[in-house]
Amino acid sequence: MGQQAGFSGQSSRARLAGRALVVLIALGLVGGGVLLVRRLTVKRPVCGPDLPCPDSAYTAEDSLGKGEVLAGVLARWCFSQDRINDVHAALAKTDFDFRRMVPGDKVKFTYRGLALTEIAYSRDPATLYHVRFDSAGMAAVKETKPVDTARVVVRGAIKGSLWNSMIDMGETPALVVNYAEILSYEVDFLTEVSEGDSFELLLDKCYVDSAFYRDGRIHAVHFKGRAGNYYGFYYRSPSGHHDYYNDKGQSLRKTVLRSPLQFAKVTSHFGNRFHPILRRWRQHTGVDYGAPTGTPVSAIADGKVVMARWNGGYGNFVQVRHSRGLVSCYGHLSRYGAGIRAGRSVRQGQTVGYVGSTGLSTGPHLHFEVRQGGKPVNPLKVIPPRAEPVAKRNLPEFNVLKASYLADLAGPAGPVVAASDSAEEKRELPLPQSKAPTH
Repeated sequence: MGQQAGFSGQSSRARLAGRALVVLIALGLVGGGVLLVRRLTVKRPVCGPDLPCPDSAYTAEDSLGKGEVLAGVLARWCFSQDRINDVHAALAKTDFDFRRMVPGDKVKFTYRGLALTEIAYSRDPATLYHVRFDSAGMAAVKETKPVDTARVVVRGAIKGSLWNSMIDMGETPALVVNYAEILSYEVDFLTEVSEGDSFELLLDKCYVDSAFYRDGRIHAVHFKGRAGNYYGFYYRSPSGHHDYYNDKGQSLRKTVLRSPLQFAKVTSHFGNRFHPILRRWRQHTGVDYGAPTGTPVSAIADGKVVMARWNGGYGNFVQVRHSRGLVSCYGHLSRYGAGIRAGRSVRQGQTVGYVGSTGLSTGPHLHFEVRQGGKPVNPLKVIPPRAEPVAKRNLPEFNVLKASYLADLAGPAGPVVAASDSAEEKRELPLPQSKAPTH
C-alpha cells in the first residue's frame, strides 16, 4: 500500500511539473511575440544611409509621434545635443513656431554620401522650413508653395445620413460640418433628412503640386428634401460684413442659438417634474441636456456676463444678459470658460463653461435656462429672430451674385466654367488630382 501511495505521489508531481512546463512555454511564446511586435512597431534609432556611396543622394522621411517634438526626431536620427541646439537656433531666425508642432508633422532628411545636406520640416503641404548644411555652416529658410484654387460643384443624395453620404464621396469631415452649420437653422440634419434627399455645394478647392490640400470657401449651398427646399449664398457687403443668406436676402443665421450644446440629448424638459434629489414635485425652470463632463457649453447669443460663480443648487453657474430682455443661464458646470467672469462681454458661440455635475446633480449634465422679462420660458419654444438681412441698397448686387451662383449650381458636378476677369472667352478651371467628386 505504501509503495502504491509513493507511486501515486510521484505521478501527481510529474503531472504538476508537466503542466508547469506547458505554462512556462506558453508564457515564453507570448513574451516573445510581444517583444517581436514591439521590435517591429517601435521607432528605432536611424542614423542615415546604411551603405552610402560618396556621390550618392539619399533621402528619408520621418514624422513626429504622439507627444513628440522635433528634438525627439533628431535624436532618433543620432543628432548630438549640440547639433540639435544649432538646428533650433537656425529655425528660430525664421517665423517657425515651436509651440505649433503636432503629431504627424513631416521631417525629411537629405544626404550626399554620409554628409547631411538638408532637413526639411513640413507642417502642411504649402509651408516648409529648410535647414541647409554646407561648408559655411547651417541656415534655415521658409518656403511657401503656391496654392492653386479650382471652383467646383459637389452634388449627391442622402444615403443613410448626410455625414456618411459626403464622406463616402471623398469629402472631408470639415466640409460636412460647415455645410450642415450653414443650413442648421433651416434643417436638422440629425432628424429631418430622408433617403434620397439631395444636397449641393459650390465651393473652392485648394491644391499644392496638383494634390488636394484643403477645402476653401463655400459660396453656395442647396438642400432639397422632406424638410424643405433651401438655398444659402455667401455675400460680403461693400462695408465688409459677410454672412450666408437665403434667396430672399434674409440671413441664415439667427440671433440666438437653438441650443448651447451640439449633438446633446434632452434628459429633462421644462415644466413640473419630480426632483431626483429633493424627492418632491417642483417646477423645472429650464431644460437639462445629458452630456459627458468637459463638453464645451456655448453662449446662445452675444451679451454680457452677469454672474460666474457658485450658485447653490445650480453649482458652478453662469448667467448672461442679452438684448431685448433675454437672459440665459448655465448650471452644474465643471469649470468656466477662459476669461468668463462678471462684467465680461461674450460672443454667440463662445465657450462659457464645461458640462459637469456640481450642485444638486445626480450626474454630468447641463441645466440650461432662458428668462424673458425676468420670467423663465421654455428654451425649446423660444423662436429666435434672424440676424440682419442684406441691406436694401445692396440687394441689386446680391441678386447678381446669387444668379451667378445658381448658374454654376445648374451645371454638372466637378469644375465649373467661369469667365476670366479680362472678359475673355469662357474657360474651364483646371482641376488637378483631387478629392473633388465627379458624380
